[in-house]
Amino acid sequence: MSVIHLDNRLAHYEVFGRGQPIIFLHSWIGSWRYWVPIMDIASERHRAYAFDFWGFGESDRRGDQFTVLTYVEMLIQFMDRLGIVRATLVGHGMGGMVAILAAHQHPERFNRLLTVCTPLHGQVLAQHIKPGTLSRLLGMNTSQNGWVRMVRTLQVADAEIQQEIEEDTSSLSEKVLSQVHESLLETDLRPYIISLQTPLLAVYGGKDPIVNAAHAVFLNELAERPIQLVVLPKASHFPFLEQANTFGRLLLDFLVSQGTAIEIKEEWRRRVNQREYL
Repeated sequence: MSVIHLDNRLAHYEVFGRGQPIIFLHSWIGSWRYWVPIMDIASERHRAYAFDFWGFGESDRRGDQFTVLTYVEMLIQFMDRLGIVRATLVGHGMGGMVAILAAHQHPERFNRLLTVCTPLHGQVLAQHIKPGTLSRLLGMNTSQNGWVRMVRTLQVADAEIQQEIEEDTSSLSEKVLSQVHESLLETDLRPYIISLQTPLLAVYGGKDPIVNAAHAVFLNELAERPIQLVVLPKASHFPFLEQANTFGRLLLDFLVSQGTAIEIKEEWRRRVNQREYL
């Protein structure tokens, strides 16, 4: 376990491998821990970092600033503190929002962005969690824990990681979740994406009950931008856990691509469970 001080608060992070840096950013479900399978894949050729945002996992939970913009600042401080001049970002959900805003504000710091099941405008989440009901949904005060129950229905193949996601989600404070939720709803990335100069690969799950892939189809219309959209038809909200081999190949191909389209190739499919494609 590694920790550093950022803005007078402890930030927990982990690092695997050697090579060009990739920073993995978690969503508001879970923590850094669910990135481990993909970090293992990436670390064969790259130096893979992942940290817990403030209020999540093992990072400091003090303070009262738990917003997307605060996490952008935390990311830049993390890079500066560890001497990371330039990196590729991989962000899931909220982490993808942080990645896009960071690349907009500091385009010189980032080589590529890969976002996973990221809401490009926060209002897409409004149907799932309404303000003032977070304690009830998380099951903090009742056995009717709708949000954790939905997490349990997600198709995570590794039972241990599934348990960790549930524990990380249910342990969050209502204060953190309320501020993060409000920040997510207020965030609209579409104006920033239209002017984005950093290559972006946006990956979605075709069966995601939280962020429907249909809300990102406008990315296909941005032909003049270095932006690509890939939908994994059978994946839910955690494609990197549900189809780790396929996702890992997407990531590795994207890292070496020179403007060519990233596609799901037939040979990838033969390397994973054949039942996924029957």
